[in-house]
Amino acid sequence: MTVIAGQITILQTRFAFGALETGLLSGTALLITALFQIVFGAMSDHRDPTRFLPLGVVILGVGSMMVAASSNFWMLLVLVSLSRIGASFYHPVGISWIGREFKGPELDRAMGFQSAFGDTGVILGMATTSIVAFALGWQGPFLLWGGINLGAAAVASWLVRRHRAPPSPTGLKPDYVQMIRDVKLWIFPLALGGAAFSIFSTFGPPLLHHRFGFDDITSAVGIAVWILAGASVAFSFGHVSRRFGRYRTLVASYAFIGIACIVGVASGSVGVALALFWTLGSAVFVTYPALFSFVAEASHRRLQGAAFGLLFGFQLLGGSLGSFAAGSLASAFRTVGDLESTAPFYLLGFLALAGFAYLLAIRRRVRDSGAASPAEVPVL
Repeated sequence: MTVIAGQITILQTRFAFGALETGLLSGTALLITALFQIVFGAMSDHRDPTRFLPLGVVILGVGSMMVAASSNFWMLLVLVSLSRIGASFYHPVGISWIGREFKGPELDRAMGFQSAFGDTGVILGMATTSIVAFALGWQGPFLLWGGINLGAAAVASWLVRRHRAPPSPTGLKPDYVQMIRDVKLWIFPLALGGAAFSIFSTFGPPLLHHRFGFDDITSAVGIAVWILAGASVAFSFGHVSRRFGRYRTLVASYAFIGIACIVGVASGSVGVALALFWTLGSAVFVTYPALFSFVAEASHRRLQGAAFGLLFGFQLLGGSLGSFAAGSLASAFRTVGDLESTAPFYLLGFLALAGFAYLLAIRRRVRDSGAASPAEVPVL
């Protein structure tokens, strides 16, 4: 999925598009993923995840290879969006499976591990894509990673050929209205988390390229290091959650993201920007396991596939809207100094601080819901 972000500056040159089209490309792909995720979420509660999840990987792999046939921006947009149907399996099938298997402190640890290993793939995609594109052409990364997906699905299916993870034995029908009520406190933070990753990964390389003069490869590697730092933090999420509390950790994360974005781009120093992105900015990756755990606990265990499909659609919708807004804002300021490359991060910074304020505002409701202990909830 990060093959686009990893060579976005190369694709901008190849297909002659700017910030507005960049936001459209990222936002439309995420929107397609969000819509199909709801469908696959409802289906996943009645299917064996060890069989259903590889199907999504295959669709994503084939779709990625098809993207290499693009001859103009609009064809690129359509084929990338179609490939993202395969990505729609990830949250409702994979993460809901983890949510059913683990409880209590082990849930935080398991969610942290799945986030970290997922981030490892993102790092590899971001760090290698531009290098492969320079060596083999822009089509190379799509063909390479599409093939890797197909190979991974085949190997994984063979490894679990004798294993079964039966679907939840339930005749219950999803009540989507009640699902939203159960986790309504976390919908806004979920949307902000999606916007944060989308803006960082999509507009980070252009920021380093246009504002700070990095070449195409170094720009992608700079954001890959941000993901590496985030993956390291995600690995330790279980420990951090036990030490400081899941709710406190989530609150602090949004404050850190806001500071990293605003101060980083306002400083005008590449050293300051990268230092803040790689440290405080890595808190983006803490929000995911924290929110996944809150949603898993608040959702009906036998309908977690449907719940994750719907609710993490809000996360992807947030990423989609964030990409659209960032691209439009950057395009509007394209003739005003460096604002074309920095505007997306000012936008994200203020959104993250709004998320910080929101979490503080609902602290009593979080405590009353049992999602956080009284000791975790700050008193102002």
